[in-house]
Amino acid sequence: MVSQQVLVKNFYRALLSASYIAGATAVGGPPAGAVAARSIATPLGVASIELAAQQATDFTIGSKAMHEGGLITEPTFALLGEFGPEMVIPLKKKPRSRKQRANDKKKSRAWSEANAALRNKNGQLKKGRTQKDVAQRANRILRRL
Repeated sequence: MVSQQVLVKNFYRALLSASYIAGATAVGGPPAGAVAARSIATPLGVASIELAAQQATDFTIGSKAMHEGGLITEPTFALLGEFGPEMVIPLKKKPRSRKQRANDKKKSRAWSEANAALRNKNGQLKKGRTQKDVAQRANRILRRL
């Protein structure tokens, strides 16, 4: 049975080689891709790919696998998506700048004015009005503010 480290290293070897050739082809066309393929086959090219693959493998093997979930409380390298889709959700809300807060107040005021003009006292839209009308009016008011 092949070890995880060998599998990961082979993956990075293939990825690095293909990326190098694809990049050269994208920049210089097929002739540049052919030159890149030849340069990978040289001893220096093989050594470069080996070194980069080893470093990437060490990084990957040494990182935390988060497929069972977990709490991260400090900067860390983690492997995400190794067993399918995953999501990362920050636990602290990033503070908004003074400019963002001022814009939030303007938006709130614009929507309040638009709703007051286009809704009845019970909160229902006036006859013939849609939410699109409210949004358009709020945007016009916002440009004016």
